[in-house]
Formats: sequence, structure tokens, C-alpha cells
Amino acid sequence: MARQYQQGTYDVQNKDKYIGTKNPRYLSSYELAVFQFCDRSPNVIEWGSETTIVKYYNPVKQRLARYLVDIYIKYKDKAGNIHEELIEIKPKAQCKPPTKGRKRKDVYEQEVLTWMVNQAKWEEASKYADQRGMKFRILTEDSIFR
Repeated sequence: MARQYQQGTYDVQNKDKYIGTKNPRYLSSYELAVFQFCDRSPNVIEWGSETTIVKYYNPVKQRLARYLVDIYIKYKDKAGNIHEELIEIKPKAQCKPPTKGRKRKDVYEQEVLTWMVNQAKWEEASKYADQRGMKFRILTEDSIFR
């Protein structure tokens, strides 16, 4: 499997499809793989990285915050139907509630706080997408690298 912690700037090849103003930064090999797919796939009409901002209530900081969704994509399916999606890219382990197990208390508590914030972000992103006729989904290594 690819190294998750790979980082850099992606050099967009098909600039007519990319809706950002500058080449996007990837923060993991997962994001890089999705960028490459979006850029190269003939079915992708347009895409952007962190181009969609969703306001949400951060339950940890107890205030309104901004969530930059990883990917916006507009694509054509096999039947020729057009779809728009907002996509969050996360390791599978971060897509389920943390379990205590044998972790140190401070590690577990940080995972719980992160989970709470992610849940708030994803709930608002899902509402945002629904209101605009889009879909929100989370991609993990299971769907990216199969």
C-alpha cells in the first residue's frame, strides 16, 4: 500500500478541468491518488481541491468554524448522467469511533475529540451537498487503492 504521509504539490496536467487557482497540495498518498484520477479520467468534467467551504459548529472549540472539503468533483457516469460530489479523503481507521483498548488516556481522549469534530464536519457537509443536489462521501484506502 502507498505511504499515507506523502505530501507535496500536484502538477495539474489537464488545467481546463481543474477549477482551483493554483496547483493543489496533497497531504497524503490517498489525496495524491485521487488528484491523479480526477486529472486523468476522461469522465471527470471538472474538479477542485479545497474549493468548497462548509460552515459548521465545532463542538470542541464551541464556536462556528470553516471546513474545507478535500475534493469537489463533477463527472459523467457510464450512462452519461452528470453527478457532482463533495469528497473527504480519510484513512479507514479515522472513519469509525475510537476504541479505548490499551491506548494511553491522553491519546484516546484526543481521538475522541477528533472524532467529534469530524462528525460535525461531515454532517454539515452532507447537508450542504443535499441542499445543492450533490452527494457527500468519504473515500478511504479501501476504495482508492482497490
